[in-house]
Amino acid sequence: MENPFYITGIIPEPYFCDREKETVWMVRTLGNKAHVMLTSPRRMGKTQLIRHVFEQPSIKDNYYTFYTDIYPTTSLHEFVLFLSKEIYAVLVPKGKAVLDKFLAALRSLAGSFGYDPVSNTPTFNIKLGDIHSPELTLEEIFSYLEQADKPCIFAIDEFQQIANYPEKNVEATLRTHIQKMNNCLFIYAGSNRHILESMFNSAAKPFYNSAEQIYLDSISKDVYIGFAEEQFAKANRRITHEATTLAYDLFNGHTYYVHNVLHNAFAYIDPNKVIDEIDIDKTLSDILEEKGHSFASVMNQLNYQQKETLIAIAKEGKASGVTSVAFVKKHALKSPSSVQYAISTLLDKQLLTYLNKERTKVYSVADKFLEMWICKMY
Repeated sequence: MENPFYITGIIPEPYFCDREKETVWMVRTLGNKAHVMLTSPRRMGKTQLIRHVFEQPSIKDNYYTFYTDIYPTTSLHEFVLFLSKEIYAVLVPKGKAVLDKFLAALRSLAGSFGYDPVSNTPTFNIKLGDIHSPELTLEEIFSYLEQADKPCIFAIDEFQQIANYPEKNVEATLRTHIQKMNNCLFIYAGSNRHILESMFNSAAKPFYNSAEQIYLDSISKDVYIGFAEEQFAKANRRITHEATTLAYDLFNGHTYYVHNVLHNAFAYIDPNKVIDEIDIDKTLSDILEEKGHSFASVMNQLNYQQKETLIAIAKEGKASGVTSVAFVKKHALKSPSSVQYAISTLLDKQLLTYLNKERTKVYSVADKFLEMWICKMY
Protein backbone atom coordinates (compact mmCIF):
# COMPACT_ATOMS: atom_id res chain seq x y z
CA MET A 1 0.00 0.00 0.00
CA GLU A 2 1.31 3.43 -0.98
CA ASN A 3 2.16 5.63 1.99
CA PRO A 4 -0.65 8.22 2.01
CA PHE A 5 1.30 10.80 4.02
CA TYR A 6 3.43 12.50 1.38
CA ILE A 7 6.38 14.54 2.65
CA THR A 8 8.12 15.09 -0.72
CA GLY A 9 7.04 15.62 -4.30
CA ILE A 10 3.59 16.53 -5.59
CA ILE A 11 0.69 15.21 -3.52
CA PRO A 12 -1.88 13.32 -5.63
CA GLU A 13 -5.45 14.54 -5.28
CA PRO A 14 -6.69 11.61 -3.10
CA TYR A 15 -4.00 12.37 -0.51
CA PHE A 16 -4.37 16.15 -0.48
CA CYS A 17 -5.88 17.34 2.79
CA ASP A 18 -8.41 20.17 2.85
CA ARG A 19 -7.29 23.71 1.85
CA GLU A 20 -10.68 24.04 0.17
CA LYS A 21 -11.29 27.67 1.14
CA GLU A 22 -7.77 28.72 0.21
CA THR A 23 -8.02 26.93 -3.14
CA VAL A 24 -11.33 28.59 -3.98
CA TRP A 25 -9.98 32.00 -2.95
CA MET A 26 -6.81 31.69 -5.05
CA VAL A 27 -8.64 30.38 -8.13
CA ARG A 28 -11.18 33.21 -7.86
CA THR A 29 -8.51 35.85 -7.29
CA LEU A 30 -6.44 34.70 -10.27
CA GLY A 31 -9.61 34.47 -12.36
CA ASN A 32 -10.22 38.13 -11.51
CA LYS A 33 -6.80 38.99 -12.95
CA ALA A 34 -5.16 39.84 -9.63
CA HIS A 35 -1.70 38.84 -8.46
CA VAL A 36 -1.42 36.85 -5.22
CA MET A 37 1.02 37.18 -2.32
CA LEU A 38 1.02 33.94 -0.30
CA THR A 39 2.85 33.66 3.00
CA SER A 40 3.05 30.91 5.57
CA PRO A 41 5.49 29.46 8.07
CA ARG A 42 7.95 27.11 6.44
CA ARG A 43 6.54 23.67 5.63
CA MET A 44 2.92 24.66 6.19
CA GLY A 45 2.06 23.51 2.66
CA LYS A 46 2.18 26.62 0.49
CA THR A 47 4.06 24.88 -2.35
CA GLN A 48 1.57 22.02 -2.38
CA LEU A 49 -1.30 24.50 -2.33
CA ILE A 50 0.11 26.30 -5.38
CA ARG A 51 0.47 23.04 -7.28
CA HIS A 52 -3.04 22.03 -6.18
CA VAL A 53 -4.43 25.33 -7.51
CA PHE A 54 -2.60 24.75 -10.79
CA GLU A 55 -4.43 21.40 -11.12
CA GLN A 56 -7.89 22.96 -10.82
CA PRO A 57 -9.70 22.68 -14.19
CA SER A 58 -10.32 26.42 -14.62
CA ILE A 59 -6.57 27.02 -14.23
CA LYS A 60 -5.13 23.90 -15.85
CA ASP A 61 -7.29 24.18 -18.98
CA ASN A 62 -6.79 27.88 -19.60
CA TYR A 63 -3.29 28.86 -18.50
CA TYR A 64 0.34 27.96 -18.86
CA THR A 65 1.44 27.49 -15.25
CA PHE A 66 5.02 27.86 -14.04
CA TYR A 67 6.56 27.34 -10.62
CA THR A 68 10.11 28.01 -9.46
CA ASP A 69 11.69 28.16 -6.02
CA ILE A 70 14.35 30.86 -5.97
CA TYR A 71 15.54 30.17 -2.42
CA PRO A 72 18.99 29.01 -3.67
CA THR A 73 19.51 32.13 -5.79
CA THR A 74 21.80 34.97 -4.74
CA SER A 75 21.79 37.22 -7.81
CA LEU A 76 19.69 38.49 -10.70
CA HIS A 77 21.73 36.22 -13.01
CA GLU A 78 20.52 33.14 -11.11
CA PHE A 79 16.97 34.48 -10.96
CA VAL A 80 16.90 34.79 -14.74
CA LEU A 81 18.37 31.30 -15.15
CA PHE A 82 15.73 29.75 -12.84
CA LEU A 83 12.85 31.49 -14.63
CA SER A 84 14.05 30.54 -18.09
CA LYS A 85 14.71 26.90 -17.11
CA GLU A 86 11.21 26.55 -15.70
CA ILE A 87 9.56 28.02 -18.78
CA TYR A 88 11.59 25.73 -21.03
CA ALA A 89 10.71 22.65 -18.94
CA VAL A 90 6.98 23.44 -19.03
CA LEU A 91 6.92 24.18 -22.76
CA VAL A 92 8.88 21.13 -23.97
CA PRO A 93 5.83 18.82 -23.79
CA LYS A 94 3.66 21.44 -25.52
CA GLY A 95 5.26 20.83 -28.88
CA LYS A 96 8.00 22.23 -31.08
CA ALA A 97 6.06 25.26 -32.33
CA VAL A 98 5.34 26.51 -28.82
CA LEU A 99 8.90 25.86 -27.67
CA ASP A 100 10.45 27.52 -30.69
CA LYS A 101 8.49 30.68 -29.98
CA PHE A 102 10.02 30.89 -26.52
CA LEU A 103 13.55 30.14 -27.74
CA ALA A 104 13.21 32.77 -30.46
CA ALA A 105 12.25 35.32 -27.80
CA LEU A 106 15.50 34.72 -25.89
CA ARG A 107 17.68 36.39 -28.46
CA SER A 108 20.36 37.25 -25.92
CA LEU A 109 20.91 33.53 -25.27
CA ALA A 110 20.34 32.19 -28.78
CA GLY A 111 23.98 31.24 -29.26
CA SER A 112 24.01 29.16 -26.08
CA PHE A 113 21.34 26.59 -26.93
CA GLY A 114 22.34 23.07 -27.84
CA TYR A 115 20.43 20.75 -30.18
CA ASP A 116 19.11 17.23 -29.76
CA PRO A 117 19.05 15.49 -33.16
CA VAL A 118 16.92 12.63 -31.81
CA SER A 119 14.00 14.74 -30.57
CA ASN A 120 14.64 17.43 -33.21
CA THR A 121 14.45 20.15 -30.54
CA PRO A 122 16.94 22.55 -28.94
CA THR A 123 18.33 21.59 -25.54
CA PHE A 124 18.49 23.97 -22.60
CA ASN A 125 22.09 23.61 -21.50
CA ILE A 126 22.63 27.27 -20.63
CA LYS A 127 25.08 27.92 -17.80
CA LEU A 128 25.12 30.85 -15.42
CA GLY A 129 28.11 32.31 -17.27
CA ASP A 130 26.09 32.44 -20.48
CA ILE A 131 23.84 35.14 -19.04
CA HIS A 132 25.89 38.24 -19.80
CA SER A 133 23.08 40.78 -19.53
CA PRO A 134 20.45 39.57 -17.02
CA GLU A 135 18.36 42.73 -17.38
CA LEU A 136 18.05 42.16 -21.14
CA THR A 137 17.29 38.44 -20.79
CA LEU A 138 14.72 39.24 -18.10
CA GLU A 139 13.05 41.68 -20.45
CA GLU A 140 12.94 38.98 -23.14
CA ILE A 141 11.37 36.49 -20.70
CA PHE A 142 8.63 38.91 -19.73
CA SER A 143 8.11 39.80 -23.38
CA TYR A 144 7.58 36.13 -24.18
CA LEU A 145 5.11 35.68 -21.31
CA GLU A 146 3.18 38.71 -22.53
CA GLN A 147 2.99 37.35 -26.08
CA ALA A 148 2.38 33.66 -25.25
CA ASP A 149 -0.57 32.05 -27.02
CA LYS A 150 -2.26 31.33 -23.64
CA PRO A 151 -2.46 33.40 -20.45
CA CYS A 152 0.26 32.51 -17.95
CA ILE A 153 0.52 32.19 -14.19
CA PHE A 154 4.01 32.24 -12.72
CA ALA A 155 4.52 31.25 -9.09
CA ILE A 156 7.82 32.40 -7.61
CA ASP A 157 8.48 30.75 -4.25
CA GLU A 158 10.68 32.36 -1.59
CA PHE A 159 10.24 35.61 -3.49
CA GLN A 160 11.83 37.58 -0.64
CA GLN A 161 15.23 36.37 -1.89
CA ILE A 162 15.29 39.18 -4.45
CA ALA A 163 15.73 41.65 -1.58
CA ASN A 164 19.20 40.16 -0.96
CA TYR A 165 20.51 40.38 -4.52
CA PRO A 166 23.59 42.59 -4.93
CA GLU A 167 22.23 44.25 -8.08
CA LYS A 168 20.58 47.61 -7.53
CA ASN A 169 16.85 48.23 -7.92
CA VAL A 170 15.85 44.61 -8.59
CA GLU A 171 12.43 45.11 -7.01
CA ALA A 172 11.81 48.24 -9.05
CA THR A 173 12.96 46.55 -12.27
CA LEU A 174 10.65 43.58 -11.77
CA ARG A 175 7.70 45.76 -10.78
CA THR A 176 8.19 47.95 -13.85
CA HIS A 177 7.95 44.94 -16.15
CA ILE A 178 5.11 43.21 -14.30
CA GLN A 179 2.81 46.20 -14.06
CA LYS A 180 2.82 46.49 -17.85
CA MET A 181 1.75 42.89 -18.39
CA ASN A 182 -1.76 41.75 -19.26
CA ASN A 183 -1.08 38.12 -20.17
CA CYS A 184 0.68 36.87 -17.04
CA LEU A 185 -0.30 36.77 -13.39
CA PHE A 186 2.15 36.17 -10.55
CA ILE A 187 1.97 34.31 -7.27
CA TYR A 188 4.61 35.68 -4.91
CA ALA A 189 5.11 33.09 -2.19
CA GLY A 190 7.46 32.94 0.74
CA SER A 191 8.08 31.99 4.34
CA ASN A 192 10.14 34.99 5.45
CA ARG A 193 7.08 36.91 6.46
CA HIS A 194 8.67 40.08 7.78
CA ILE A 195 10.52 40.75 4.52
CA LEU A 196 7.53 39.92 2.31
CA GLU A 197 5.21 42.10 4.36
CA SER A 198 7.70 44.94 4.09
CA MET A 199 7.89 44.48 0.32
CA PHE A 200 4.12 44.49 -0.24
CA ASN A 201 2.81 46.65 2.62
CA SER A 202 5.32 49.50 2.72
CA ALA A 203 4.33 52.50 0.60
CA ALA A 204 8.01 53.14 -0.10
CA LYS A 205 8.47 49.78 -1.84
CA PRO A 206 7.87 49.11 -5.57
CA PHE A 207 5.51 46.16 -4.94
CA TYR A 208 3.34 48.10 -2.50
CA ASN A 209 -0.32 47.09 -2.70
CA SER A 210 0.26 45.16 -5.95
CA ALA A 211 -1.13 41.76 -4.90
CA GLU A 212 -4.01 40.27 -2.98
CA GLN A 213 -2.65 38.68 0.19
CA ILE A 214 -3.39 35.37 1.89
CA TYR A 215 -1.77 33.79 4.93
CA LEU A 216 -1.71 30.00 5.18
CA ASP A 217 -2.36 28.69 8.68
CA SER A 218 -2.71 25.16 10.00
CA ILE A 219 -5.56 22.88 8.90
CA SER A 220 -8.29 22.65 11.54
CA LYS A 221 -7.89 19.83 14.04
CA ASP A 222 -11.13 18.00 13.30
CA VAL A 223 -10.54 18.10 9.55
CA TYR A 224 -6.96 16.88 9.74
CA ILE A 225 -7.61 14.09 12.23
CA GLY A 226 -10.55 12.90 10.15
CA PHE A 227 -8.33 12.87 7.06
CA ALA A 228 -5.51 10.97 8.83
CA GLU A 229 -7.76 8.31 10.29
CA GLU A 230 -9.48 7.85 6.93
CA GLN A 231 -6.12 7.25 5.23
CA PHE A 232 -5.17 4.56 7.73
CA ALA A 233 -8.58 2.91 7.35
CA LYS A 234 -8.30 2.88 3.54
CA ALA A 235 -4.97 1.07 3.91
CA ASN A 236 -6.49 -1.46 6.32
CA ARG A 237 -4.26 -0.10 9.05
CA ARG A 238 -5.33 0.77 12.59
CA ILE A 239 -4.47 3.85 14.64
CA THR A 240 -6.17 5.09 17.78
CA HIS A 241 -7.94 8.44 17.87
CA GLU A 242 -5.66 9.40 20.76
CA ALA A 243 -2.59 8.73 18.60
CA THR A 244 -3.73 10.93 15.70
CA THR A 245 -4.77 13.62 18.18
CA LEU A 246 -1.32 13.50 19.81
CA ALA A 247 0.43 13.77 16.44
CA TYR A 248 -1.62 16.88 15.64
CA ASP A 249 -1.26 18.48 19.08
CA LEU A 250 2.51 17.99 19.22
CA PHE A 251 2.86 20.49 16.35
CA ASN A 252 -0.35 22.51 16.67
CA GLY A 253 -1.38 21.15 13.30
CA HIS A 254 1.73 22.29 11.43
CA THR A 255 1.16 20.20 8.32
CA TYR A 256 4.63 18.97 7.38
CA TYR A 257 5.58 17.82 10.87
CA VAL A 258 2.31 16.00 11.58
CA HIS A 259 2.56 14.40 8.14
CA ASN A 260 6.18 13.42 8.78
CA VAL A 261 5.41 11.64 12.04
CA LEU A 262 2.43 9.81 10.54
CA HIS A 263 4.45 8.99 7.42
CA ASN A 264 7.15 7.33 9.54
CA ALA A 265 4.65 5.58 11.76
CA PHE A 266 2.87 4.20 8.69
CA ALA A 267 6.17 3.12 7.13
CA TYR A 268 8.05 1.60 10.06
CA ILE A 269 5.53 0.26 12.57
CA ASP A 270 4.27 -3.31 12.16
CA PRO A 271 1.23 -3.15 9.83
CA ASN A 272 -0.64 -5.56 12.10
CA LYS A 273 -0.20 -3.41 15.19
CA VAL A 274 -2.69 -0.79 16.36
CA ILE A 275 -0.63 2.42 16.45
CA ASP A 276 -1.03 4.19 19.78
CA GLU A 277 0.39 7.21 21.60
CA ILE A 278 3.52 5.31 22.67
CA ASP A 279 4.27 4.57 19.00
CA ILE A 280 3.86 8.25 18.09
CA ASP A 281 6.27 9.30 20.86
CA LYS A 282 8.80 6.66 19.77
CA THR A 283 8.52 7.73 16.12
CA LEU A 284 9.13 11.36 17.06
CA SER A 285 12.17 10.42 19.18
CA ASP A 286 13.64 8.52 16.25
CA ILE A 287 13.15 11.51 13.95
CA LEU A 288 14.85 13.90 16.40
CA GLU A 289 17.76 11.51 16.87
CA GLU A 290 18.21 11.22 13.12
CA LYS A 291 18.24 15.01 12.72
CA GLY A 292 20.39 15.70 15.77
CA HIS A 293 23.71 16.11 13.93
CA SER A 294 22.35 18.68 11.46
CA PHE A 295 20.63 20.59 14.27
CA ALA A 296 23.86 20.73 16.25
CA SER A 297 25.54 22.18 13.17
CA VAL A 298 22.86 24.90 12.97
CA MET A 299 23.45 25.86 16.60
CA ASN A 300 27.21 25.95 16.12
CA GLN A 301 26.81 28.61 13.41
CA LEU A 302 25.15 31.05 15.82
CA ASN A 303 26.89 33.43 18.18
CA TYR A 304 26.17 33.28 21.91
CA GLN A 305 23.37 35.89 21.97
CA GLN A 306 21.63 34.36 18.95
CA LYS A 307 21.84 30.86 20.40
CA GLU A 308 20.54 31.92 23.83
CA THR A 309 17.68 33.88 22.27
CA LEU A 310 16.71 30.94 20.06
CA ILE A 311 16.77 28.60 23.07
CA ALA A 312 14.60 31.00 25.09
CA ILE A 313 11.97 31.25 22.36
CA ALA A 314 12.05 27.47 21.82
CA LYS A 315 11.34 26.92 25.52
CA GLU A 316 8.46 29.41 25.43
CA GLY A 317 6.96 27.77 22.33
CA LYS A 318 5.24 31.04 21.43
CA ALA A 319 7.01 34.10 22.75
CA SER A 320 5.69 37.65 22.95
CA GLY A 321 7.21 40.63 24.72
CA VAL A 322 10.64 39.27 23.88
CA THR A 323 12.40 42.58 24.54
CA SER A 324 10.71 43.13 27.90
CA VAL A 325 12.75 43.13 31.08
CA ALA A 326 10.66 40.22 32.36
CA PHE A 327 11.49 38.00 29.35
CA VAL A 328 15.19 38.93 29.50
CA LYS A 329 15.40 38.13 33.22
CA LYS A 330 13.40 34.91 32.96
CA HIS A 331 15.84 33.48 30.43
CA ALA A 332 19.00 35.14 31.77
CA LEU A 333 19.63 37.00 28.50
CA LYS A 334 22.06 39.87 28.15
CA SER A 335 19.77 42.84 27.43
CA PRO A 336 16.62 43.80 25.50
CA SER A 337 18.73 45.39 22.76
CA SER A 338 20.84 42.25 22.30
CA VAL A 339 17.65 40.17 22.07
CA GLN A 340 16.24 42.53 19.43
CA TYR A 341 19.41 42.29 17.36
CA ALA A 342 19.54 38.50 17.72
CA ILE A 343 15.92 38.15 16.65
CA SER A 344 16.54 40.23 13.53
CA THR A 345 19.38 37.89 12.55
CA LEU A 346 17.39 34.75 13.39
CA LEU A 347 14.51 35.98 11.22
CA ASP A 348 16.89 36.60 8.33
CA LYS A 349 18.26 33.09 8.75
CA GLN A 350 14.64 31.83 8.78
CA LEU A 351 15.21 30.12 12.12
CA LEU A 352 12.37 32.16 13.62
CA THR A 353 8.94 33.11 12.35
CA TYR A 354 6.18 35.21 13.88
CA LEU A 355 2.48 35.96 13.91
CA ASN A 356 0.87 39.33 14.53
CA LYS A 357 -1.56 39.11 17.45
CA GLU A 358 -3.27 42.30 18.58
CA ARG A 359 -0.40 44.44 17.26
CA THR A 360 2.14 42.26 19.05
CA LYS A 361 4.57 39.92 17.32
CA VAL A 362 4.48 36.38 18.68
CA TYR A 363 7.70 34.54 17.81
CA SER A 364 8.36 30.83 17.47
CA VAL A 365 11.08 28.58 16.06
CA ALA A 366 10.40 28.02 12.36
CA ASP A 367 11.42 24.34 12.36
CA LYS A 368 9.31 22.49 14.91
CA PHE A 369 11.64 19.51 14.97
CA LEU A 370 14.49 21.90 15.79
CA GLU A 371 12.36 23.47 18.53
CA MET A 372 11.75 20.07 20.11
CA TRP A 373 15.40 19.09 19.80
CA ILE A 374 16.49 22.34 21.49
CA CYS A 375 14.07 21.79 24.38
CA LYS A 376 15.40 18.24 24.75
CA MET A 377 19.09 19.20 24.63
CA TYR A 378 19.06 22.53 26.52
